[in-house]
Amino acid sequence: MRITIKLDAFDRVSDAAYAVIWLDTSCGRWSREGHDRIELPAWGTWQSATDGTLLVDPATHAPLFLFRGMGLDAAEDSRNVIDSKKAEHGRVEHFSIGPDGAALTKDSGHWHVQCVDREATIAEHEIFSDEPDAPHEHEEPGRDAET
Repeated sequence: MRITIKLDAFDRVSDAAYAVIWLDTSCGRWSREGHDRIELPAWGTWQSATDGTLLVDPATHAPLFLFRGMGLDAAEDSRNVIDSKKAEHGRVEHFSIGPDGAALTKDSGHWHVQCVDREATIAEHEIFSDEPDAPHEHEEPGRDAET
């Protein structure tokens, strides 16, 4: 299952600051689909936290965002949480790393579920570094499509 979430209404960055995040509940990863005035990597992992769902930087393993109230412990639990009206939006904490390596709250805003895709589809181009692109339907196995 994939969940598209928009982050906006940040207190300190700018009224126009936003990010669109795509969460993949089957592989525990997220990707950045769009953003302005919020810097974040192209992808990372997510994990369950006691008070929500935490997005993690793939390079530093530092927390980037905490979606308060969004519980995604497992795919089955995710379906139930996202179907509930209470879990379609909430507060988001945006973190930075302090000089001692501890996570500091940089800003806070809101998260909103935009779309829940329950279909199991394979993306044409995977952005995750350790996953190969899916073969195109019209290509023959073992042949390069551009030759």
